[in-house]
Amino acid sequence: MKKSTNLFLYRMCAIAIVVVFTALACFMQPAIAADKQYRFVMISHIGSYDPNMKWLTLSLEEFEKRYPDVDTEYNYAYQYSLQKDVQYSVQEHVRLIERIVATNPDGIAVPIVSSDAMEGPLRNAIERGIPVVAFNIPDTRPEGERIPYLTYVGGDEYLTGKRLGEFAIQQANDGKIPKPRKVMCANHDAVHQGLKARYRGMKDAMETIGVEVEELFIGADPAKARKTMKTYLSANKGVNYIFTVASWSSPWAWGVANDMGLDPDVDNKGMTILTVDASPVALGGVKRGHILACNSQGFWLQGYIPMEWLYWYHELGYKPQSDIITGPVIVSKDNIDHWEKFVRKIFGKAYDDMDTW
Repeated sequence: MKKSTNLFLYRMCAIAIVVVFTALACFMQPAIAADKQYRFVMISHIGSYDPNMKWLTLSLEEFEKRYPDVDTEYNYAYQYSLQKDVQYSVQEHVRLIERIVATNPDGIAVPIVSSDAMEGPLRNAIERGIPVVAFNIPDTRPEGERIPYLTYVGGDEYLTGKRLGEFAIQQANDGKIPKPRKVMCANHDAVHQGLKARYRGMKDAMETIGVEVEELFIGADPAKARKTMKTYLSANKGVNYIFTVASWSSPWAWGVANDMGLDPDVDNKGMTILTVDASPVALGGVKRGHILACNSQGFWLQGYIPMEWLYWYHELGYKPQSDIITGPVIVSKDNIDHWEKFVRKIFGKAYDDMDTW
């Protein structure tokens, strides 16, 4: 009987200790949370497969160092992946926005991948008093029609395509590369507004010299993308330029052209390839002479500045008077050494892993 009583008392003491510590944890949690006055959430389409995510997450970390009373979160919808069953979906992105809005954050930063799909949940957030900053991709409709976010922070993707096209034309006029006859624009996402804008920019640049640019939807699966490009190039012998609107698909395009004997390295003959972004894979392509040029759209700024505007909006009532354009800047063999050195500092040891050439 004594043994049973002792066991009972032991169990009751153990339960009491658990209850006390649980209560203390609950009591202390508000004090911990109180250290953070605001919660800002970035709801992105750029995920772990995309090297540009590194720019954004590092800039959020730097922002929190400067503004320790803010908690920043980075969330993303399923991203383009080497795995066939994991691909970006606008619908999934919209559902993610809706879930986060329901948690009542103090601010949201989001790319407007599709104005039509995202208008409902973002207008709902704004009506609930949650300020929204667009980053990376704006709502391209006129100001009176677009989603009424505070501001847009990011590159001008139409100018990205246009400036890259103009750079290629100048290089061709200088005799450094072949003059373009026809351009294939390889696009993996048919609804992405930013990628469509890059295509339009390249198209308008090439139209000034009477060169056709044709958009080809290749998808995000590498095997299917390569097959699609090979079929297209086999049927379109006049194509001697390829513009990939994502940097990670540029090795696929180069590999297809190389296998077909189209001489895709940068010289004054054969195929010429252009791509986008100052990512390790794009810079690696330029460094090796596989890619004529890429660009920087100021990704680090696209992470930091939206958070700062949300903070100033809450603390000081600031509302930006205009959009903040962070790019493009052309990266070519003329400045590749500087860019490689700079970007290696950002990515560290991961740089070589992301250089997939």
